[in-house]
Amino acid sequence: MIILGVLFFSISVCALIIPVNSDLTGKEDQGIPCIGTTNTEGDILVRSNGIRETFGANGQGIRVGVIGNGAESLRLSQQRGELGTVNVFDLGSGDEGTAMMEIIHDLAPKAELYFHAYGNNSSDFKKAVTTLADAGCQIICDDLYFFHQPFLEDGDVAQHISSVIRDHPDLIYITVSGNFAPLHYQGAWKPGLSAGPEQTFHDFGDGNNAIHMYLFSGDEVIVTLQWDDTWGKSTTDYDLFLTDPQKGEVIATSMNVQDGNSEPFEHLVYKVKGTDPERVSLSIVRNGENTTPNTLEMFIRNISPDQVDEAVVKDPYDSIFGHAAVPEVITVGSVGISTPFDISPDSSRGPVTIKNPEPALRFKPDICAPTNVQVSGVGKFPVSFPGTSAAAPHVAGVIAQLWGNFPDVPRDDIKKAIYNSAVDLGSSGWDETYGYGLIDAVRAFQYLSEDYKPPGQENITNNQTL
Repeated sequence: MIILGVLFFSISVCALIIPVNSDLTGKEDQGIPCIGTTNTEGDILVRSNGIRETFGANGQGIRVGVIGNGAESLRLSQQRGELGTVNVFDLGSGDEGTAMMEIIHDLAPKAELYFHAYGNNSSDFKKAVTTLADAGCQIICDDLYFFHQPFLEDGDVAQHISSVIRDHPDLIYITVSGNFAPLHYQGAWKPGLSAGPEQTFHDFGDGNNAIHMYLFSGDEVIVTLQWDDTWGKSTTDYDLFLTDPQKGEVIATSMNVQDGNSEPFEHLVYKVKGTDPERVSLSIVRNGENTTPNTLEMFIRNISPDQVDEAVVKDPYDSIFGHAAVPEVITVGSVGISTPFDISPDSSRGPVTIKNPEPALRFKPDICAPTNVQVSGVGKFPVSFPGTSAAAPHVAGVIAQLWGNFPDVPRDDIKKAIYNSAVDLGSSGWDETYGYGLIDAVRAFQYLSEDYKPPGQENITNNQTL
């Protein structure tokens, strides 16, 4: 049966508490067995098991909020022993949230979990962030990104998360770097050939005015272009064109008008309807004067890099954007689960170029964690769990472990501990691919032990074997 629990916090937030073995449908269980648990390989790879088994670092006393698409199969995950009680504000649809919580629970089984689906838009997402923060979550982990948010400045989502972090001094916010490294372009506007009266093609380099792609039956390619005009005040008018190079026909466009009250944003979607493959060309066209400089940034999604000819749009660097670029947020990239823990091909990399209101370069990502790890797969969720969405909850789980055993440590010192103790995988120190490296729970615990002694463990030394 469904048990409704009203949780009284300072703002009287209400949540649906889903205890183990509850039935979200209101029907009695039809003999679903408890088949044991599936543990993420990341538990061993980031050495969470070491501090849990030696020092009882299990996240006790820490509230962890998760924002994802949904946790529809939460009850089934609980019945299989993958999750305990979860405080649910909005169940959503799908099960990426379920999988994320399973990873956190594997690492920090005593942490108190909260879940809020991200909703259908950025406004719903901001509400979810506020709700979890006001519910007392010390850690919030999401795996969201919004392509209708600025790439080259802080949009309303980034600003909202910054303000929530500022207003909740005991909150650590964790998000993904994104999975957009394979097909990304950033470059300066360069006038190319004339496309018509008052229209100019962008030159991608060496006189190349188009990007050539090969699409298969059923492919739906998505192209998003932005540039460095101020969001909502764009005066430079760009368009996207997809053409059939053999017939010379335009088959798809994005032609938003930028008139000073518009966003520097174009978004093209094209789906192959027939059974035959198609050869297509993608162009950026500028309307009006063509001398004002701009930085252009473009992502191509839903197709393989092998389907695109030009290497210029396969630049993985500076492909982090949105609230993942907020300095106070922990931004997580993904690495493989076997040594030497190479960066995942799709894991977005830094640094982050900011153009407005003042030019800046932000050093992201912050840290890495494993991907392609085992989860239960309830709700037909992919097994193994791919992408940076699998990496971020490992970081949330480790932080819950550390903070549970070192409850008096300020959040900035927790962050400093995981950065300074990470296993360096790239260039010495921070680098734009791995951040500070692979998170290591044992080394972070030892780092904190130098200045903070967990209750009852005052005699720990940095030389103690875990």
